[in-house]
Amino acid sequence: MKKTIYFTLILGLLLSFSSCNKGPVCPPVVVASVLSVKLHQAYLPAAQVDSAFATWKINGSEQKVRLQLSGDSLKADINSWQEGNGTLTLHIYANKKYGNQFLGQWVSTKQLSIQKNTFLHYAGPQSFSDAAWFPRVQLRDEIGHEAVVALRPDDAYFFVKNPGHAFLRLTVDRAYWKTGGGVFLAGELIWRCTQNCTDVVNEDYFNSLPQRIGNIPWNHISIIILFETDINGGGPVLSLEQDI
Repeated sequence: MKKTIYFTLILGLLLSFSSCNKGPVCPPVVVASVLSVKLHQAYLPAAQVDSAFATWKINGSEQKVRLQLSGDSLKADINSWQEGNGTLTLHIYANKKYGNQFLGQWVSTKQLSIQKNTFLHYAGPQSFSDAAWFPRVQLRDEIGHEAVVALRPDDAYFFVKNPGHAFLRLTVDRAYWKTGGGVFLAGELIWRCTQNCTDVVNEDYFNSLPQRIGNIPWNHISIIILFETDINGGGPVLSLEQDI
C-alpha cells in the first residue's frame, strides 16, 4: 500500500512538472496585496461605519481606495499601489454621534514601506483614547456652516468650510474642563482669523494644547466656532459640549 501511495505522489509531481515544461512559460502565482482593518465591536462596530478610505502618499503622488465592509473588518485590494516608503492614512466616517447630533470621524496615519504581495493588518479604534487613532467631529448646521475639528488635545487638526457668506472674523475655541465637584478649566486655546480663514487644513495652531493642559485631569470638551458678521461680535455659531 505504501509503495502505491509513494508512486502516485511521485507521478503527480512529474506530470505537474511536465505540463509546465510543455507550455512556453508557467505563469507566476499571483498573491494579492491586501489592506485590512479589524473593527472593535464594543467601541466602533461595523454597523456604525458609513464609509472608509485609505490614502497612500509616495514620491509626490497620491493613491486612494475605498475600504469595503467584510464581516467585522474593512478591506481593500492595494495591488495597484506604488512600492516604496510613504505615508498611509486611514479615514473612517461613522454614524456614531457626539452631542447627539454631530457625526464622528477617526483618522490614523502611518509611515511605512509597501512591497508587492503585502498584507497590512491594523486594529480599528479601540476607545476614545486609542493612541493609534484620532477621533474628530464634523460640526454642521442647516444653513451651510460646516467644520471638522479634532476632539483630543494631542490632535491639532481643524478645517472650516467656506460658509458662502462674508464674515468679519472667524474664531475657533477649543477648551477642556473638569466637571464634578465644581467646574474647572484644564486648558483652552483660541484661534482667530480675518483673511484666508476657510477651506484650509490647519494642523499647527493647536499643537500647544497638551502643554497648556499638562497633567490636569479633564472629562468635558467644549468646541465653539463663531462666524462674526457684525462689529458687536455676533454671528452664526457651531458648538459642541461633550462629556468623555
